[in-house]
Amino acid sequence: MNVFTGGQRNQPWVWQVTGLCFILGLLLAAALQTVRSISRSGYGSVRVGVPPPGNIARLDTVRQKDKEIADLQKRNTDLENTIGNGTRGQKILNDELQRVKILAGLTAVKGPGIVLTLQDSKKRPASPRSFEVNNGIIHDVDLRQVLDELGQSGSEAISINNQRIVGRTYLRCVGPTILVNSIPLVPPYVILAIGDPDTLWGGLNLPYGVLDQMRRYDPLMFKIERKKDIQIPAYTGSTEVRFAEPAKDDSNKKETK
Repeated sequence: MNVFTGGQRNQPWVWQVTGLCFILGLLLAAALQTVRSISRSGYGSVRVGVPPPGNIARLDTVRQKDKEIADLQKRNTDLENTIGNGTRGQKILNDELQRVKILAGLTAVKGPGIVLTLQDSKKRPASPRSFEVNNGIIHDVDLRQVLDELGQSGSEAISINNQRIVGRTYLRCVGPTILVNSIPLVPPYVILAIGDPDTLWGGLNLPYGVLDQMRRYDPLMFKIERKKDIQIPAYTGSTEVRFAEPAKDDSNKKETK
């Protein structure tokens, strides 16, 4: 009798350990293959908060299209101003049209205001607990709070990384990016706001506000500056209206009946 095989017959755990080792080997081989695939694709060196290399080319295309749209909008405004140089009635209508376009975000504007730069903290959390890690990352909810505080402080025009904020703008976290007007943005987030610089600065620095919370965790997460003259680009997203239409005022008809 073989002493080795005889001992194994009485020890069933040997086969269990052998099976586990075999399964572990398969898992390690699969993991190694995955790491090699990631390395070959070039995504392994991408830092959190930075889009993959393929997105950079798409962002460049988006920026080029935005510039073309902005040039067309400027040309359209020049044509409207040419028409407005006619009769007094045409000039009044054109002045009102340009004011409405400013409110709608369809024209570039300039004026005094503030520049707020937000970026993820480089501070290492004391522990790997999720809530401490999230405190050092700029989320879409942080940008929304900033927009709310700027709006309450009387801002007349706002942009985030050259994306004009309008009524149709939405903000949403998608992976390491934040979508603004369907454009993926990454930190640092540079927010421009036109209005009274002192009022805007005071509104953002209210106790227990969004900047106060960042300041308690890491003061280097934001930088705010008052500016005498800043320029905010026009909104270049879709302006198509498919369902909404002007509501008719039937109050006069009801009074005559």
